[in-house]
Amino acid sequence: MKVQWKRTVQAIVLGTSLLALAGCGSNNVMDIYSFGNQVIRSGQSEVTVALPYEMGKTSETTSVDGYPMDAYGSLSQHMLISVEARQAAPNKALPTAADFVNQKKSEYAKLGATVNVENIDLNGVQAQLITGDFYVNKIKTSFSQYVFVDKGVLWNITYRYPTDDQIGADISKQIMNKIYVTQKKEG
Repeated sequence: MKVQWKRTVQAIVLGTSLLALAGCGSNNVMDIYSFGNQVIRSGQSEVTVALPYEMGKTSETTSVDGYPMDAYGSLSQHMLISVEARQAAPNKALPTAADFVNQKKSEYAKLGATVNVENIDLNGVQAQLITGDFYVNKIKTSFSQYVFVDKGVLWNITYRYPTDDQIGADISKQIMNKIYVTQKKEG
C-alpha cells in the first residue's frame, strides 16, 4: 500500500510539474513577461518606468532637432517602447512640454492619427499624455506618449503596439501611468 501511495504522489507531482513547465497554453501577459522597473537618469532628473522587459540605451547623443539626448528603447513583436530625455543645447533653450506636444500633434496629424491630449500628474510632476492611433503599413497602431519637464530635462516616453494585438494591449494596461519621477528632498 505504501508503494502505491508513493507512486500516486510521484505521479501527481510529475503531472503538476509538466503542466507548470508547459504553461497550460496560457496567453496571459503576466505568464509571458516578467514585469519590473527600470530607473533612467538624465542630467539632474531621474524617472522609474514600469516595463515588461529591460530597455537598452541607444548610442544617439543628439536628437534630430539638435538637443543633447539620452535615448532608451526596446522592441518586441507586441510592443515598441522608447524613452527620450532631451536637455537644453548651448544657445538653444529646451522647448516646453506644451510646445513639444503641439509639435507631436502636428506630426501625428500628417499620419492621419486620431489624438487625445490630457494633463496628468506623475508623482507631483505635471505631464501631458497623448493617446491615439494611426496606420503604419495598413496596420492600425495604438500609442500612449508621456511628455513632461523635470529639472531641466524634457522627457518623452512612448508605448506603441498594433491595436489588434491583445498581448500588446495587455502590456500597455500593465505599464500605463506607471512612471515615477524621483523627487529628492532638499535639506
